[in-house]
Amino acid sequence: MRGRFTWDLRRLKRVLCGMAAGLVLVSCGSDDSAPVRPEITPQDFALVPCGPGLAERPCALVVAGGKRVLFGAPAGVAATLTQEDLRGLDAVMLFSLRAVDIEGLDEVRNETWWAGRDEPLLVAGPEGTTQLVEALNKAFEQSDALRVVEEGIPKGGYDAAILIGSNVGSGERPFDTGDFYITAKGTGNWDMGYGSHGDLGVGFVIRSCNSDIYPYEEGMTPVDFHGYVGCAAACQYQWPLTETVFIVKN
Repeated sequence: MRGRFTWDLRRLKRVLCGMAAGLVLVSCGSDDSAPVRPEITPQDFALVPCGPGLAERPCALVVAGGKRVLFGAPAGVAATLTQEDLRGLDAVMLFSLRAVDIEGLDEVRNETWWAGRDEPLLVAGPEGTTQLVEALNKAFEQSDALRVVEEGIPKGGYDAAILIGSNVGSGERPFDTGDFYITAKGTGNWDMGYGSHGDLGVGFVIRSCNSDIYPYEEGMTPVDFHGYVGCAAACQYQWPLTETVFIVKN
């Protein structure tokens, strides 16, 4: 009964937001406590704060070249993303399989699908991610079918609900569009580059608070990194992020 009541409240919120859209500007797709987001163009490389009340758990929406990748999935994260973010999310990178880092993954799965995501969503993380994602998909098979019967098929179709899990080892690159790449560097560490492969241009490192030692800190960087976010005092930016960070060449 409690689950059905929560579902009905979410449906009511969507209806009320739709009614209000033509009258006033309302915050229907994001948490009221989230900071105001500056304009981000398709050419920008930016980290956007996410997570309920800017939770201490690592969480950032990275926007680069028009792509959107979510780093971290703490509980309540879907409510802090805009409808455009949800609809256009391209992938999720997990910092760990600890409960506090993945409790919002089911929300991301369901809310992005219902917002209009039109293809399966990649979820990359440490060993065990594939099994986690398979179990999550299985757990929602019946509720997906029931929701489609009651509310119709979302824009992307029934198969778009699926998450695709990927166990990623250090040095592997689960996401690469040609001008925006993400590489795993040990558990809890991700590095990114935005620019052509011939001239990577801008790089950035994202670290969790329980990450392995980052190998590039001793020197020897294959890319010119322009910033770090993490919990260590040496990091340029600290969790939680409190404002959008634009990553640019020094």
